[in-house]
Amino acid sequence: MKKHLATSFSKVLLNIILFMLGMSVVAFITIILSFGIDINSFVYLILCLIYFLVVYNLRKIVYSSNSTPFSFDNVRRFKQIGYYMILMAVIDGIVNWKRESNFNFIGTQSGSLKGSFIMYVILACMALVLSEIFEKAVEIKKENDLTV
Repeated sequence: MKKHLATSFSKVLLNIILFMLGMSVVAFITIILSFGIDINSFVYLILCLIYFLVVYNLRKIVYSSNSTPFSFDNVRRFKQIGYYMILMAVIDGIVNWKRESNFNFIGTQSGSLKGSFIMYVILACMALVLSEIFEKAVEIKKENDLTV
């Protein structure tokens, strides 16, 4: 029962977040088209698009739990999420390099990498490790299907 409740809650929450990110993407596109290309608006548009793709892939993974979660499609989705998180880390490192922060990870006098950079790198590693685990599970599942 708890598993069903958690899955249902995840589906609803991911749908709401996906809708809000979709609206944000549309809003930033209209701002860019109306007022011209501003570097901040463009960066926020790219960030919203990346978040949209991450949430979309997570949503696909959660919805696949109804049939078979161990598939090569989910392996591909986890890899994509990992690559998107690496891209987010790079963008965060560039955008926030010169900003002041209470937590500086690696830095010089001209700037530093912030805690959010580390968070994106850790999330990317987690997604890539999950893709490897799911890939192994798919291979084991195929071997078991052949032997039975």
